[in-house]
Amino acid sequence: MPSVPRVVAMFGPCRGVVREIDSGLTVGRAGEVGLQLIDEKVSREHCRIEPAPGGTVVRDLGSRNGTWLNGKRLDGPAPLGPGDAIGVGESVLFFEPSFEALLAKDGTSTLVLRASPSAEPSGAGEPGPAALEKAGALALEAAGARGQAEVIDLLAATVTAALQPSGLAVLSRSGSGGLSATFARPAGVQLSVSRALVDRALRSGHAFASAEEQTDGESDDLTTRVRARPGFVLCAPLYAGGAELAALCLLRARAFGPEEIALAEALAAVVGPALRPEPAPPMEPDAGPVAESRAMREALELAGRAAQVASTVLVTGETGTGKEELARAIHVRGGRGQGPFVAVNCGAIPGELAESELFGHEKGAFTGAVASRTGVFEQADGGTLFLDEVGDLPPGLQVKLLRVLQDRRVTRVGGRHAVPVDVRVVAATHRDLEQAVAKGAFRDDLFWRLNVLRIHLPPLRERREDVLPLAERFLARLGRELGVPASGFSPEARRALIACPWPGNARQLSNAVERALVLRGSEGPIGLADLPTEVLFPALPRPGSAEGRTLGELVGALEREQVTLALRRAQGVKSAAAEALGISRPTLDRKIEEYEIRLFE
Repeated sequence: MPSVPRVVAMFGPCRGVVREIDSGLTVGRAGEVGLQLIDEKVSREHCRIEPAPGGTVVRDLGSRNGTWLNGKRLDGPAPLGPGDAIGVGESVLFFEPSFEALLAKDGTSTLVLRASPSAEPSGAGEPGPAALEKAGALALEAAGARGQAEVIDLLAATVTAALQPSGLAVLSRSGSGGLSATFARPAGVQLSVSRALVDRALRSGHAFASAEEQTDGESDDLTTRVRARPGFVLCAPLYAGGAELAALCLLRARAFGPEEIALAEALAAVVGPALRPEPAPPMEPDAGPVAESRAMREALELAGRAAQVASTVLVTGETGTGKEELARAIHVRGGRGQGPFVAVNCGAIPGELAESELFGHEKGAFTGAVASRTGVFEQADGGTLFLDEVGDLPPGLQVKLLRVLQDRRVTRVGGRHAVPVDVRVVAATHRDLEQAVAKGAFRDDLFWRLNVLRIHLPPLRERREDVLPLAERFLARLGRELGVPASGFSPEARRALIACPWPGNARQLSNAVERALVLRGSEGPIGLADLPTEVLFPALPRPGSAEGRTLGELVGALEREQVTLALRRAQGVKSAAAEALGISRPTLDRKIEEYEIRLFE
């Protein structure tokens, strides 16, 4: 399938904005045009870029300040070719039918990948003693660095001091195989580099340099003129353990010599191991959702199918049914298992910070924004984003989430351009979204965007076959974490666990096991007397449920609970329980009969 032509605004108020040209693109200051430029020098409908027989053309729409193509003012429709620059007010639009515009994470720099280099790339020579000395010093510093960001900063500082580039960037592959810029210096740098040069360096494991024409925009009071200037780009691969990690690209006005190419290759080689991604923690034997029941086996089967495609998944079910565990299973079983898994509870984010949490913000975007910050969409780039309790999002954020899901681009708070993201979204909610749509509390278009693949997790009371395996898993994990030996459950305790309806689902079960493990009175298996009262007697009133009950009913419920606790602590010995309660044995027998208290046999 032929690629869709695109334009990128690289200067002025629309730096880095990418627009695809399908049926045509109108550029101007009006809000209803396809590409809006907030600029007094731009007319409401300034120019139009549209398909034509044999290619694509640009024509001015009678603008006040004119439209400029490669430094010349248009006087009629003009055909566009790869790399052509269109001047519109203070902005410059670059046209390419087959390039990717890669936006640096700092939100201020733009890189353009061209199809082929301007000249045959030249390779590295042999590194001299000075190059080896610099590489050794950098290796020692990188070994003591705290995190990948500090390693990149060290590499940039060393390369800048040694080679004096006018700009540099680090390109890495996303989960879908495309290139994205993860670092660029200085802020605002524009760099054109050929894809062939990057691919050659990554494929061979060696550094190469070639002549790469760059483009600058010069503005006066009326127009923006575009001037081409010669430039040279060096590309060095960053490898670790034989695996490709990223590519270091340097730009400057004079050519790179063989010794300089060798130095860049050596410097990139020594920091590569320090940039190795953190290995994913090994899957524990008890990891993943428990699926002894038929309902959970069916849910896991659907999750396995969903993992093989990139479609959005909506997981529904009561709180505590294991929606996040199912999302992690989809992440691990799919092609993004080596990428990040980022989980965010939409209902737990303060309203004033929700947009920043999801989409990030630029420095100075609001009070307290002392530095730029990536949102969870950018953090999950190349992996999976789990949006828990998506039904709790306020209406304003629902609109913005819908736009991100459609365009796969996020705009930070205070930002001027959209950053492309490659993210698999798994959303979850305990709410009935269809009912929320009917009431107007949730957008129907967002619901249908999320409800592509739907998986429902039934509550624990409807899948009792999963109760004991879950309890055993929680007991093993908590025993390791708390340093308390655990050796299973007694037969009586197992029957009590199965009989409990677990209104809090797996979360309540985990808490009950933890309390029993910590507070049990003896070594060995967890017994009936170690389990919480709400597990043994789920009919007892829960805290906070006194509304609507008489004083006599409340006193009776409290007395029944205290008698039950005393019997449990006394291991069923009635004389000991009566003594602990401060009542006679006949009184205890009478209360056991009155309240129909039955301990498990």
